[in-house]
Amino acid sequence: MKNLLTAFTLGVTLLGCSNLPIKTDIKEDHFRLENFKREQGVDLEYVHLMCFNKKPTQWAEPKQYISGEHDLWVKASVSNPDVLNSQKEAFVNFNVNLDSDKSYMLNRKREGDKISIWIQEVETGTVVSQVLTDELSRPLQIDNELRKRQCRSGSI
Repeated sequence: MKNLLTAFTLGVTLLGCSNLPIKTDIKEDHFRLENFKREQGVDLEYVHLMCFNKKPTQWAEPKQYISGEHDLWVKASVSNPDVLNSQKEAFVNFNVNLDSDKSYMLNRKREGDKISIWIQEVETGTVVSQVLTDELSRPLQIDNELRKRQCRSGSI
């Protein structure tokens, strides 16, 4: 019985390893975009594409998009999990040309309640967009229609 359990464990391990490395190939005429997430320290920070299929969305794993000119709405969210109602948000809009077969990521720098956001190449760290700065502020109570309009005006 012990040998059977050992053989089973070894078999499962080998099957699991055969699936690695995870495929990260970028489709033809596409680029890959990674959102930003920091869940260490006092504050939680998320910077992500605000829209998908021209509708508001939440933070997501990296996705691939058709390369070329894009109008991208980006949302930054910062909160302290130990403080009730501490969430603050900022929104920026990029007009940027993103090349095919490249991986990009959103990045940020915070100074107090100001946040600067940009898009950079993952491999080289080269900034490929403007650096846009906005004030982090408490979320609007009713902003759903505004976010829908912004997403409809964007390219993703």
